[in-house]
Amino acid sequence: MLRIVAVLAALSLSAVALPAMAQTAGGDPVIDYSSKDAAMNAAIDEARRTLPMFWAGFGAPDRRGTDTLKVAIPDAGGGREHIWVNRIAQVDGGYIARLANEPARLPGLSLGSQVRFTEDQISDWSYEKKGRLWGSFTTRVMLPDLDPADAAQLRAYLSDTPTESTAH
Repeated sequence: MLRIVAVLAALSLSAVALPAMAQTAGGDPVIDYSSKDAAMNAAIDEARRTLPMFWAGFGAPDRRGTDTLKVAIPDAGGGREHIWVNRIAQVDGGYIARLANEPARLPGLSLGSQVRFTEDQISDWSYEKKGRLWGSFTTRVMLPDLDPADAAQLRAYLSDTPTESTAH
């Protein structure tokens, strides 16, 4: 599970034409995508469209505390780093959570740092249920750009469809 969490690391959308691979100080892979990447934008749109499904089961015992969100946090370069957060709580019209990955371009923040965000910053969601990972729309787009062994491990862990309502 730890290796999979590392592969689900921070995804940054930037102005590069093709995905570029980097790593955080903690070794988490970071893949930069253009803010105009059609597949990634479609994944984010679908994750946002289905966010009510995530919230409907938020905190359910059968998800064993695995609820995570990917949020876009303004980075030092004027862009946004999309990074997974967990231990999510609603506060003052927004949310507070802990970084679930080591950030690449968020000075002063590290794995476990507390962040505040609003729903419009959410770009993906996921949870584990019955040994499968649901959601992870952006991760599914990233699979061809990952190390083949990591991608194979993720494919085995991901549910066949992102949402339970579309599972057969």
